Amino acid sequence: MIAELAGKKILVIVESPNKVSHVKEYLQKAGYNVRVAASVGHIAEIKNGGSYYNTGIEPTKDFEMDLAVSDDKRDVVKGLKAQVDWADLVYLATDGDNEGAQISWSLIKFLKLPKSKYRRMITHEITPKAVVKALENPVSLDTDNAMASQARMVLDKMTGYRLSPIAKTYVGAKSVGRCQSAGLKLVVDREKEIQNFKPETYFNLYLNFVKNKTKFKAKYCGTNTEQIDRLTSKAAVDKVKRECSGSYVIEGVAQKQKEEAPKPPFATATFQQEAASKLNLKVKDAMQIAQYLFENGFITYHRTDDTEFAPEFIPTLQAYIEKTYGKKSWTKPRVGKKQNGAQEGHECLRVTDPAMTPEDFSKIEPKALYTKVYKLIWQRTIAAALPNAIISETGYLIDNNGQKFLLVSNEVLDEGYRKVYSYKDEKDPDAEDTGPVKETFKKGEVLKDCALEEVKKETRPPARFSEATFIKELQKREIGRPSTYATIVETVLSPTRGYAEIQDKVIVPTERGIQLINFLDRAFSNIINIDYTKQMEKDLDLIASGKLDKLKFLKTFYTTLEETVSKNTEMGLEATAEPKICPKCGAPMIVRRSRFGKLFYGCSKYPKCNGIINLD
Repeated sequence: MIAELAGKKILVIVESPNKVSHVKEYLQKAGYNVRVAASVGHIAEIKNGGSYYNTGIEPTKDFEMDLAVSDDKRDVVKGLKAQVDWADLVYLATDGDNEGAQISWSLIKFLKLPKSKYRRMITHEITPKAVVKALENPVSLDTDNAMASQARMVLDKMTGYRLSPIAKTYVGAKSVGRCQSAGLKLVVDREKEIQNFKPETYFNLYLNFVKNKTKFKAKYCGTNTEQIDRLTSKAAVDKVKRECSGSYVIEGVAQKQKEEAPKPPFATATFQQEAASKLNLKVKDAMQIAQYLFENGFITYHRTDDTEFAPEFIPTLQAYIEKTYGKKSWTKPRVGKKQNGAQEGHECLRVTDPAMTPEDFSKIEPKALYTKVYKLIWQRTIAAALPNAIISETGYLIDNNGQKFLLVSNEVLDEGYRKVYSYKDEKDPDAEDTGPVKETFKKGEVLKDCALEEVKKETRPPARFSEATFIKELQKREIGRPSTYATIVETVLSPTRGYAEIQDKVIVPTERGIQLINFLDRAFSNIINIDYTKQMEKDLDLIASGKLDKLKFLKTFYTTLEETVSKNTEMGLEATAEPKICPKCGAPMIVRRSRFGKLFYGCSKYPKCNGIINLD
């Protein structure tokens, strides 16, 4: 215990109720007189109302917000106030990202905490050492992070409340969102690529032969003067066949060693992708399990862009690897390529104690699925600091009258990191299984029992997104951030919105989703598009780093939004179309667009009256 806190009554406010007992236990064991309470996430929201489309935001008054305690958090805030009255010091221990900063900012505001009474503490793992260290080493509240979170709140609410009613009028869509609609656009654009794809026929040619009753297959690769990956016509295949008139001879043997490095530790996106591809987990479910593992001290914070270990963790990892796998097994941990716009406030997603093996974890956690997720994170943590796998690659070049075929043998000489982890990466659809060839061949050897085999194939359209590849694409296009990937996926696949659905493990847009994106492309293409969404994320990052003023950013966005809406030609049809009266109730009619994209006059009293007149 540090002297200045001796005898002080300390209140620690965390986000999740699941952290309360652990944090309280660790700090009390360290000798502190502490109480721990939870905010249960955000305590405040922008209330609806005001003159700007019921958003509770006033753009003409420097984007003044009606920020108030959420109705379902009134009792929580009341309870926190009572605890604040008891305490001498209040430690705000919300998460270390922008959202956590905003929650701390709201707690200061609505609990009316004087600056002399509160401190900010951040821990990236819920372990005794980390929690005590965070209490004893408080930091300043990052108000820039809080302002970035507020800017996101304003940006998203203005976008949704301004554009959603228009989309509902014209295509019957339930909602438009800045990130969700950009994500849906990725899905719809991919579907259009698939529908417009025109397959091309090509051929692969193989040489099948036998040695000592073992069958082999070598792939045609061209001639002395031209390397050919695939043959584009049946005539080209027949020409090669005609020229292969003599014996098939091993012309050359080339052997080399190659090293295969493990991937870096998990960031949020790569964890979500692996959980989906290896465990068939939905993103939402993977993140819920990760939340549990974090809150109970088994892993570090699970919302991160970073792929580096914290320096203080490396000696612990090194000691475990050297003890378990031998001193020569320790290797400098791998680090991933920095993502553009990466928010690296946290280290990578890793286990907190490498000595807690998946087998040990399973003895204290009855849920098998939780053990599988923990194992995935444990394996990735350990593998990142193990040696490269060493592979011997032998290529046998086969010749027949100038036509070449290649047989490749891959043999693992040293498993390296593969002792604990393997990957499932996408492969070339034409690639052959290049495992070890049990027989060896010598230069000049004449092959026996040879026969050519042609395989007719077609080029394939790009694949639809799985949840894993969708997140990978969101990350690549810089749409959203680690804290929002799961929400984007969940919203795009929401049954109540009906924009897309899972079919055979891939995401398929519905007719409603396609019509919404077609409408947004026509009406709001300069707001709902990949590049603009990406730029918004970069600007929010600049606000978080103190390099861009929140008010200046919002003013620019507001101007763009209103100019876009005013120039929308879809809405302009109302002003130019001939006035019509509803044949059913006599009310004025307005121009609408069906979910299939067709224009028509609809009764202004819809849904009370469903009168329509077709617009030719």
